[in-house]
Amino acid sequence: MSGHRFEIVACGVDDLTIGLDMTGSRSIARLNEMEGLSSRRGKMLGSYSSWGKFAHVLGRSVCFWRRETHRLYVQAKLRDDALAPLDSLRDAVAALFERMALVGIESYEPAWITRIDVAADGRCLPEDGKLLLDALEACRPPNGWRVRSVGVPRSTVYFSARATEHVKARSYCRNLKLKVGEPFGLIRLEAEQRYDPGVAPLESAFDPTFPADVWRSRFDGLSATISRLPREVQTIELARRVIAGELRYSQGERLSMLVDLERIGLDTAYYPKSVLSSRRAEARTFGLVASEIDCRPLEVDLSELLAPYQAAVDSAAGPRQQVEQTAEPASWEQPEFRF
Repeated sequence: MSGHRFEIVACGVDDLTIGLDMTGSRSIARLNEMEGLSSRRGKMLGSYSSWGKFAHVLGRSVCFWRRETHRLYVQAKLRDDALAPLDSLRDAVAALFERMALVGIESYEPAWITRIDVAADGRCLPEDGKLLLDALEACRPPNGWRVRSVGVPRSTVYFSARATEHVKARSYCRNLKLKVGEPFGLIRLEAEQRYDPGVAPLESAFDPTFPADVWRSRFDGLSATISRLPREVQTIELARRVIAGELRYSQGERLSMLVDLERIGLDTAYYPKSVLSSRRAEARTFGLVASEIDCRPLEVDLSELLAPYQAAVDSAAGPRQQVEQTAEPASWEQPEFRF
């Protein structure tokens, strides 16, 4: 689609949470005696530095020790302020395990994944970045997942599980988060996948198609023609749809009110949560999103906006495999990776 430019500048893994069963390890005594802060997830290993800031024992990666279960969880940041390329995870994890050994934490049991976040960053013109987030907010994600957005104007769009608050994917402006560059000039599309302890062997993540399929399961196949209506033509367009029989008059009235409230940021205060969810679902059915005041009318195909991201993930992963990622793969081999 001419005029919409997304230059993919990074593709890889952001967070990788690794679990280890330390039962029988000689490191248990060391883990029990290490300093740390109590948290809901266990003892967060580290200590306060001389200038009063908490320093994690592994630097940018965070360790949680569960003494009662003898399990250690490492929320690993594999690259400083950057995504770890899909084909470099084995080396990055090996370097992490070397740092753990230096502080006296070792195990010979198989490691497993409890969470992996896979992302792609696209640099763009601000109007294109804003358009992509608008379109994602108006689409229908797979598996009956819910869509919610935050920010006025919207700056983050979440896909959440149908019956829980578990986040499946998030799309947001990195420039706004980091407070650098132009707003809406760098858009990250990030998929999040969680696993029960012991289900997903760490070795699986070292095949680039594994994290790529996590991302694909969230963003591949999203397609919708999104209509963005400026205020001066909104009523005319909704009236046309009612007259043409595309909408009932009650639907036209509801959609007009919703889009007006979204435009000025009062939708969450006006509607109860359950009603707002149903109103937004109805708007997504007809591909309607609110625009800012004085914004030009626009109709856009979401799949075309996503195409550069999908091409970057495909290139990073290599040949595509037919893997159903909404359920846990059943054919993983027993891992051989140890530390």
